[in-house]
Amino acid sequence: MIEYICYINFKENIMKKFSKIFLILMVFLLVSCSTNKKEKQKNASNTSNTEIITSIKKQEYNLDPKLSNSLNNDSVISQLFEGLTEYSSHGKIALNQAESIEKSEDLKKWTIKLRDNLKWSDGSNITAEDYVQSWISILNNANKNPNAFKLFFIKDAKKLYDGKIKPNEFKGIKITDKNTIEVNMEYPVKNFDEILSNVFMFPTKKDSKIDKESLITNSAFKLKSYTDEEIILEQNENYWDNVNTKIKKVTLKLVENDILAYQLFDLKQIDFFGLPFYEIPYERRLDSSKKPELLNFKTNIFEFLKLDKNSKILKNDTLRKNLEKLIDPKFLAEFVLYNNSVPIVQKEKLVSEQITKLKNEVDEILKSSNLQNEILTLKHNGTKLSERILASLSKEWIDKYKIKVSIKSEGNSEITHSIFNMGTTDEMDIKYYINHYLQNDDFSKMYTSIEDIQKENLIFPLYKRSFSVLVHNNIQGLYVSPNGLLLIKNLLKQ
Repeated sequence: MIEYICYINFKENIMKKFSKIFLILMVFLLVSCSTNKKEKQKNASNTSNTEIITSIKKQEYNLDPKLSNSLNNDSVISQLFEGLTEYSSHGKIALNQAESIEKSEDLKKWTIKLRDNLKWSDGSNITAEDYVQSWISILNNANKNPNAFKLFFIKDAKKLYDGKIKPNEFKGIKITDKNTIEVNMEYPVKNFDEILSNVFMFPTKKDSKIDKESLITNSAFKLKSYTDEEIILEQNENYWDNVNTKIKKVTLKLVENDILAYQLFDLKQIDFFGLPFYEIPYERRLDSSKKPELLNFKTNIFEFLKLDKNSKILKNDTLRKNLEKLIDPKFLAEFVLYNNSVPIVQKEKLVSEQITKLKNEVDEILKSSNLQNEILTLKHNGTKLSERILASLSKEWIDKYKIKVSIKSEGNSEITHSIFNMGTTDEMDIKYYINHYLQNDDFSKMYTSIEDIQKENLIFPLYKRSFSVLVHNNIQGLYVSPNGLLLIKNLLKQ
């Protein structure tokens, strides 16, 4: 009996000790599991804080910066490539891949020195030759580059493009050493440093292929994959300012429907939504204008109506001027765009006596020229917003002047809703567009004031477009520059 009791006591002691050990082990395991779980959550948090996700229009993107010619395309290219300068968040031009830029007193010679530590994503050195080769290829007529005319201010660039001189005779752009470029101008250019910030001025590696499989880049990111559903960018370890780039991965979701793309923001599936990646759809502009997450950024991108003077109505100077006088860019900005886009030409509101006078002038000309049944055709860019802009301004022509108007998305038209981006902060740089398309590149006709442009009415100026962007409050540093670029490398995500 005593032995049995002793055995029981012994067994109880053993069980107590075992229980203590078991409890200690369980606590250890629970703490360990909890620590591992927290560590995993922490790692996941760190990963998500270094990735930016947004939606872009589903289309084929040209990955060659020299050929980029749209806001959507520029938005993608500018994450992969960069140039000698870029705009700071204060709207001022800043050195980027350039170490220094000097200009002559007469503004006809610019000298650019590159940084010493520049490398392509494959680890090879970026040199002045890469830049110069890229720029000269723009001026090769065989490439049919839509941006070529934007470089005609360079000495003999137009002659090179027209085949009047050979490439080895072209002295407008020179390499003075492996890191230094000299650019000579046809006439004084005061803001060449701003023009250098354009996507079409970004270099590509000499003799490299521009394709999805082996793209060599020079900005903070390189191309990881490109599918029908998304474009994924990853960190470029060879980027010269990589240490200051906090975002390591970018996912660009390719979305065909603009309403669906917009809704992804409300569902918190993307970090931001808006231009230059995706235009906020017209049907959601009023709704978005009331959201606290909305930011508006002023750009120097010109929005205007391109005219075709083959139109019987537009051939008449008085009719053309009177049509322009009824355009109210301020109204379009406030009640169609729902943002702070700035009119290119400031106008005073017309009083009833002025409108009556204009109506009588138009009516007399239409009757005397037998143009009462002539139809003025307007062409939009295929978006609902562009269509609404044309519908709004043409309503005044129809109501006040009784002019017949047709709005189409394709086909021949007398007036086209257009944009132009020279990448600068000077509103007069619309002169480059006018000089090329309407003055046959005759530099002697280059305009010097907006008032002169308005007098001849070669275009109907509207406004300098503001870009609207919806952004969640955990994203910092989001900024759209005067040339319409939004650089993801500058973002911080909390």
